[in-house]
Amino acid sequence: MQKLNKSNRKQGQAWNLLQKRDKIYVLLDGGSRSGKSLIIALNQILLARDYPGTRHLVARLHFSDAKTSIWHETYIPLLKQVLWRRQWHENKTDWYIKLWNESEIWLGGFDDRERTEKILGHEYNTIYLNEVSQISYLACEMALPRLAIKTPGLVNKAFFDCNPPSPLHWIHKLFYDGINPATNEPLLRPDLYGKVKLNPIDNVANLESNYIETKLDVLSDRMRRRMRDGEYVKAEGVVYEGFSDECIIEKDDVPDLEFYTVGLDFGLNMAAVLIGWAGEHVYILDDYGVFNYTASAFNEKISVDKGWAQYNYIAYCDPSGGERIQEITNGDKANNSVEPGIDYINTKIEQGEFHVVRGCNGVPMEINDYIRNEKEKIVKTNDHFMDAMRYGIFSRVAVPPQIFL
Repeated sequence: MQKLNKSNRKQGQAWNLLQKRDKIYVLLDGGSRSGKSLIIALNQILLARDYPGTRHLVARLHFSDAKTSIWHETYIPLLKQVLWRRQWHENKTDWYIKLWNESEIWLGGFDDRERTEKILGHEYNTIYLNEVSQISYLACEMALPRLAIKTPGLVNKAFFDCNPPSPLHWIHKLFYDGINPATNEPLLRPDLYGKVKLNPIDNVANLESNYIETKLDVLSDRMRRRMRDGEYVKAEGVVYEGFSDECIIEKDDVPDLEFYTVGLDFGLNMAAVLIGWAGEHVYILDDYGVFNYTASAFNEKISVDKGWAQYNYIAYCDPSGGERIQEITNGDKANNSVEPGIDYINTKIEQGEFHVVRGCNGVPMEINDYIRNEKEKIVKTNDHFMDAMRYGIFSRVAVPPQIFL
């Protein structure tokens, strides 16, 4: 349970950044138990208190995680400390809190279509994406335009927090590199973005005795650098360990290609990867993703708007797609042999036969955070482009289509 205890210099810096009217997008990143979520939650509660009739959203990837952690462990305890109990009411049907002044704080998740549509059906004054490293940029892009309620004196803002993922993650691109993750172009208004890094050492006065020494110092090197020191590092247990900058090539270095395939992953986050083949070499030429689209609308995006139709590809689709596969140009059911597919791609990487064209967004953003847990199981978070890539590559070699024989 999080409580208002002793503040520190770094938390003071973070609080001051949240108050700056010219910073619309604010990231608090860093190690474990550094007070990031507490500061943002307190800021949202006070805004709801001080600006009657406003609406605020806090969301995570999985609604169940949002409910058990950020809601019950942070927001409810903070409300009990900051406001009198009679001043607010918790609605556990639609999951929001309503204050006496008609302000609301809503809880959301991006793991369910109905729940997502409920989030996107409202407008907000502030949006807080908690543990944003788990949320796709596609979902983020859909949520941020909902910052649309006009309230005199209040600047609408988006808040983000995370324990740092890999340096290729979209959150690093956005806040550290000043790059739009969707276009790979420099941000038009980098002045609107601000960040503060908070680490456990900054919050030691509020931690249990020897927390850093007994819980964080004993972690593996990568996890220690991430959870104690707040560094952006390649995750522990990365599936494609051999992937590096050497795999990224310029578009002009792509040779004449013999044929093309597309891998397509269905779901709330839909992802497609365009793949070219030259001898034993595999080239990731382009990738594209959308959030909460129909299969036919997504097909229109990749085949017409993106111009992929010119490549006369075969599209290997998520086999769980059912009838949606029929809505995809040249769509066929993908081979979903996960481990053989991963082994095949790893072999290509090891042999220098796997290439990603610079300018691709989804594959580079996911590949260094595509990991196994301690039980060697694939972690099913932000893996949409990874699944699509595997479908498009391994389906071609596992079950060669007649046209290529």
